[in-house]
Amino acid sequence: MKILKYLSLVALVVSFAFACAKAPVKMYDDTKAALNAAEQYNAKECATEEYNAAMEELKAAEEQMEEAKDHTFKGEYYDAAEKRLKAAQEKAAEAERVAKAMSKKNDRAAAELEELGKELDAIEADAQKYNVGNYDELVAKYEEAQEYIDDCEPGKANALIDEIKAGLQDAKEEIAAAKAEEMKESMAAEEETTKESSGVEKYTVVKGDTLWDISDRKYMNPFMWPLIYWANKDEIKDPDLIFPGQIFNINKDYYYSEKEEAINFAKTRGPWSLFDGK
Repeated sequence: MKILKYLSLVALVVSFAFACAKAPVKMYDDTKAALNAAEQYNAKECATEEYNAAMEELKAAEEQMEEAKDHTFKGEYYDAAEKRLKAAQEKAAEAERVAKAMSKKNDRAAAELEELGKELDAIEADAQKYNVGNYDELVAKYEEAQEYIDDCEPGKANALIDEIKAGLQDAKEEIAAAKAEEMKESMAAEEETTKESSGVEKYTVVKGDTLWDISDRKYMNPFMWPLIYWANKDEIKDPDLIFPGQIFNINKDYYYSEKEEAINFAKTRGPWSLFDGK
């Protein structure tokens, strides 16, 4: 009989304890604080999987705590809630760790992308002027990379950043080539209507002279010797054979196109034979 009374008393105490169990309010607050700390590092975007897992554990704990309100014996529900809250805290800490690492990578990618954006802006006018083919594509890739940055996906952003870098280099080279060609055409057009100099100079050949040497002295360019040859074909039968005492006209009155033709001829003429040439 005494044993039965003792067991009844124990059961009553246990029941009272479960009935009077307190909700894990502090643990709940600590869990919310851990999630807020993770959010400071943009965990929602930079550690989505870990953050969502922590939120699921928190939600399950809240459900257990809410369920306890409808029962006299609340202890088992609060115990279950505590287990969920502990799991939520662990997952929140992992989300914070992952978010910190990803945020650093994302910040570096964002800074690099910003610089590339400045470069794209700097060449925009020239790209439009010279109809650079890949410029619009580069802008589209820039915008796509920015979306990855906003979503905290630095890996995908970096892949596009590498493509933008390579494309920018190609675009700059294309612009440089177009500017060089434009300058060349401008100079040619100007010099077609304006003589580089005027007049004809007489030159008497001395021993050891060659057209190459004379051109170097008179035109500051040895490859322009065909100008001398063409202006004195009555005197020069073979450009490789000139003689002391011959008097040549050194024409200072030539066009840019004639200069280019002479240089090209000098560089590509190949072996000579008597009376060969223009």
